Amino acid sequence: MVVADYRQLEGMGFEFVSGSVVKESAHLLTYTVTFTAVLDFTHFVQMSNAYVPGYLASEHNAVRPVLEGVAYHVLYNRFGSAAGNIGTTDALSKVFASPDNYLNEWADVGLQRRYHKPRFDMVDGQLQVTGGQDFRWEDEREIKLQDLPDIHFTWTLNVLKAHPDDPFHQPEEIVRFGYAEEAFVEVGGRPIRKGARYMVGRELQLGAINPKQILTAG
Repeated sequence: MVVADYRQLEGMGFEFVSGSVVKESAHLLTYTVTFTAVLDFTHFVQMSNAYVPGYLASEHNAVRPVLEGVAYHVLYNRFGSAAGNIGTTDALSKVFASPDNYLNEWADVGLQRRYHKPRFDMVDGQLQVTGGQDFRWEDEREIKLQDLPDIHFTWTLNVLKAHPDDPFHQPEEIVRFGYAEEAFVEVGGRPIRKGARYMVGRELQLGAINPKQILTAG
């Protein structure tokens, strides 16, 4: 499988707005966060067209948002009837904003996690996304704050191009645009792109998440 190029996109950012941590029961911890998903739409159009000419004009081309730490988009969304009429960040977000596009099931072994269905809103002309995760132990033992892992926050738009000979075939991922740098640094034993947001799970407390707990890699 060929992994598409990643490119830091000028004018893209991921800015923390608010969040909270709640212990729903002895066996369930959950956090919710809201971020502003900043996107310079004009620059996105220019750069996506450089890789896929007429990208937003084809109903068969597609996009996949990657929002690690906030929500998990299952596959991709073709532009369909919106093609040719996507002229703003708001219009682009409507392509992938339906909750039906996102996973909401328990995954992993040992410490299990379940993503929330996200909500997208336009606030003062900027896209905001609200989501989060639930955590529990597979063996149903009590879960504690110090059990939580580091949580990385990704905001990437994956550009997918329709197959020229068979537009209904699964589109090919051409490039990934994100707010973080292209280089990696190590955080908590895991590679993360320099400039990416993250928080240290074991240092969280119940209640509101302090903005100072949203760290920047590198």
